[in-house]
Amino acid sequence: MLLFLLCITGTSFAQNTEQRDAVGKFQVVPSVMVTYNPYSLNVMYNVDITPKYNFQFGLGIETEYRMHEKLGIALGVNYVTQGLKISSSGGSSSWSYGNNESEVILKTLRVPMLLCLHPLPNDRLALKMGCEIQFLLDMGENYKSTSMDYPLGIAYSFDDRIQFELRYDVGTSDIMKNEGQDVKRDCFIFMAGIRF
Repeated sequence: MLLFLLCITGTSFAQNTEQRDAVGKFQVVPSVMVTYNPYSLNVMYNVDITPKYNFQFGLGIETEYRMHEKLGIALGVNYVTQGLKISSSGGSSSWSYGNNESEVILKTLRVPMLLCLHPLPNDRLALKMGCEIQFLLDMGENYKSTSMDYPLGIAYSFDDRIQFELRYDVGTSDIMKNEGQDVKRDCFIFMAGIRF
């Protein structure tokens, strides 16, 4: 029994030491991403439009500075593609380009600024929230060049190196210049990266 208690105490001390050692240091995480888009779509015409969501991919890198045992701040740059297939029937819409179905691939450069909470002493769990500026790339004159959203994420590392994260970006600004269309880029992102 005494040996068991000593093992627990030693493990807890080692974990707390790991968290304290991270204070004042930077951590870099390059990652690959898979995106899924539950788009918020509102077209103000007499047109029946049904979005069909699809998966796309991305690459990114984030750097976190640990300013406290349980708190850090992160800045990143991510290149993300998002796909949206739209079927339309009745009336006319610039989405359909004269066809019954069209597909739009949005290519964005995202710059997230996040607050990172590390609640566990083993330092493997991180809860993230913040804001993100998005820059649309090569999308033409119908789209706004920048927009803002708010990412919420949960990350977990199964060892000291491999990290997985699920993030939900809440889109708050319309990306279309046309007043008759309203598209907000909500997006689920699954990320797999390596911690350095």
